[in-house]
Amino acid sequence: MLPHSLLLFLLFIIPTSIAYTYDENGVFFSFDDGMDKSMSVLSGVASITSGALMLTNGEPQRKGNGLSFMYGPISSFSTTFVFVIIPPENLGGVSAHGLAFTLSNNIGFMYSSLAAQYMSLTDEASNGNITNQLFAVELDTFKNPTFVDIDDNHVGIDVNSIVSINSHTAGYYTSNDTFSPLRLASGEPMQVWVEYDGNSHNLIVSLAPYLERKPQQPLLASTVNLTSVLGNNSFFAGFSSATGTLIRSKHCIIGWSFNTTGEAQLLDYPAMSQIIADVRQKAQNRSHIPKDIILPTVAPAAFIVLVILIVLYLKKATESADWKIEGGPPYFTYKDLATATRGFSDRMLLGKGGFGKVYKGMLQTSKQNVAIKRVSPESKQGMKEFIAEITILGHLRHRNLVQLLGYSRHNNNLLLIYDYMPKGSLDRVLHDQDMPVLNWVHRLNIIKGIASGLFYLHEDWEKVVIHRDIKASNVLLDTEMNARLGDFGLARLHNHGTDAHTTHLAGTWGYIAPELARLGRATKATDVFAFGVFMLEVACGRRPIVHDSGDPTLLTDWVLHAWESGSILTIVDPRLEDYIREEVELVLKLGLLCSHSEPSARPCMRLVLQYLEKDAALTDFQPCFFHLTSRDEGFDQYILSCPSVATATTGLSGGR
Repeated sequence: MLPHSLLLFLLFIIPTSIAYTYDENGVFFSFDDGMDKSMSVLSGVASITSGALMLTNGEPQRKGNGLSFMYGPISSFSTTFVFVIIPPENLGGVSAHGLAFTLSNNIGFMYSSLAAQYMSLTDEASNGNITNQLFAVELDTFKNPTFVDIDDNHVGIDVNSIVSINSHTAGYYTSNDTFSPLRLASGEPMQVWVEYDGNSHNLIVSLAPYLERKPQQPLLASTVNLTSVLGNNSFFAGFSSATGTLIRSKHCIIGWSFNTTGEAQLLDYPAMSQIIADVRQKAQNRSHIPKDIILPTVAPAAFIVLVILIVLYLKKATESADWKIEGGPPYFTYKDLATATRGFSDRMLLGKGGFGKVYKGMLQTSKQNVAIKRVSPESKQGMKEFIAEITILGHLRHRNLVQLLGYSRHNNNLLLIYDYMPKGSLDRVLHDQDMPVLNWVHRLNIIKGIASGLFYLHEDWEKVVIHRDIKASNVLLDTEMNARLGDFGLARLHNHGTDAHTTHLAGTWGYIAPELARLGRATKATDVFAFGVFMLEVACGRRPIVHDSGDPTLLTDWVLHAWESGSILTIVDPRLEDYIREEVELVLKLGLLCSHSEPSARPCMRLVLQYLEKDAALTDFQPCFFHLTSRDEGFDQYILSCPSVATATTGLSGGR
């Protein structure tokens, strides 16, 4: 007999991937067999087949999940999808166990959930637990008295539990308000609409036959507070399904549209009609193959497949990753990374922090030196930050950004593979007294490099990336002391011309802008503030919070006080011997301007780069400008009297 662990592997832990086609606003409207920019996760037996998301395949006791990682927080959403449930033949339309549209801010439910009546949403222990942070609209085709199901053909609203808070027999209301029942497992395509208003917390669910208009009267209406699910920086949206022991249906999602800013986009019905025909044809072909052909043909093939799966299992026995990210950087096995680091030996350790440890390694295939960040289970950098770093940094290409080479997941450890930076972090080079003094040429080059990288993130890439954690320890140096910005675990992205929807305070004290501390809202201007502090830190050789004597002082205040005293150059790092006075003054004054308490006074990164490269002249403003706020009478006049600052204000308003 096969060992129990191997059976579990064969049933549930075979990795696969999913891809969605979507427009630039993040509205998903169809499935695609190829790769694209979206990040998605499949588990169980779910797959993309003939342009449809096949959650289950008709085999017993299987579960399938197809989820997409989305950026939040959001308050409202509108979604619609077309599904087909194909019941087993000769059972009179009896089906089990259904499928569900799912929202969660924790991907963990996907791995611990059970098949059959739990529909890959929960398990016996966690069902009903408020910590699940799970919302679902279930299309249930099996009556389970334990879960107080009203019948074997209903639509239900689930919150943290498979026991619905509201449910209704499947069907729709016609134009004359007559209820017309529908059989979910009829093999016929149907469409579902789910709309949620975050202000009123009203949720409505509608169902109709395929190609019918959305009914004016919804099937279900409830008041549900989804703030805990949607109010975070990211969440997962998608579908879950499962089959039972005896009754095994096929659950398919044909098309899906999801929108957070208005009504869900119309689906591509002509394309979906062809997909539906293909799905039905394949199901019919499989069900009509004569047994005298099936047995001699399938049995040997099944044996071969089983042998292959066993070999794969034995080969990857040390690896427990059960998802991969489509369109991202390469996936590495845990064995590859353990070999590269000599078993994560302490001799290969480069550093450690609250996130875990970083090791030096050499990839055996390419003989390339790499840095491997091993995020520990106790780290604050959780799954969301791990996925954010892969999906954002994995697509960025710039000489002043750390290159993400790949990733891996093993048990509770999350691993990220980067270019190896021989000189380590700037924080260590700048502040470790045992390190050689960093000369001014290198310091100015580092500042220009990070400015160039931030300009790319804010204005020059296809989307706007807000880094949210710019600091010296996140700047790494290569052999020639060129700087690269890294650690994108807190980064968020949005379209040009729109705002980032972040309301969660993130960053490091000393680099956090005043408005970010008050409102928790990250913008390009809050990144500029952190970069301003960073410039002062590099020039002065002091950390963002100065502890010379008495109470701690912000580095920005310390530099401004020196300027007001007429001796701004006295606070330059005393270890620096050869530097150009004009360059140092430019960096100090520009650092103060970037870290002005008023966001509207800060220049955009395009202007910052122009000032540093001397393609534009920084206006000769006075120290008193930094005591003004937008509420002061002279603030607007001062802005208008400084053309460069006025231009910068316009540059912060959005767009490329």
